[in-house]
Amino acid sequence: MSAVVGPEMTPQRRATALRAFHTLPKEDREDVLALARQGRRHPDERVAAVAWWYAAAVLQPRWYNRMPLAVPVVAVLALLAAAFLLNFWPLGFLAIVVLLVSAALVRQRLLTGPLLGLMRPPAAGDVPD
Repeated sequence: MSAVVGPEMTPQRRATALRAFHTLPKEDREDVLALARQGRRHPDERVAAVAWWYAAAVLQPRWYNRMPLAVPVVAVLALLAAAFLLNFWPLGFLAIVVLLVSAALVRQRLLTGPLLGLMRPPAAGDVPD
């Protein structure tokens, strides 16, 4: 899975984009994500613009968004092997935590990546409210 990242944003702009997306009605949020998975844009341009800003805010170019999928898999396997070899079960618990966090990041990439790819780059007046 390639790492899709959005443009660099300030923390205030990220918070505004996240808040704007979460103030949309639940039906609009679900529709825009479902349409993006099908490769289609949402018919309402306002909802589509807010969804793009949400995807850009969520997929910031941080190390965890650029990390290849194989890195957490190898880390989980190494932690599990160490837990069995050393008979130190807290490492097994840590492996489960790493696995769950990695699964959440992969889910986030899968849901928001298509939004970022479908939308045009934001115009100057296209800032979320």
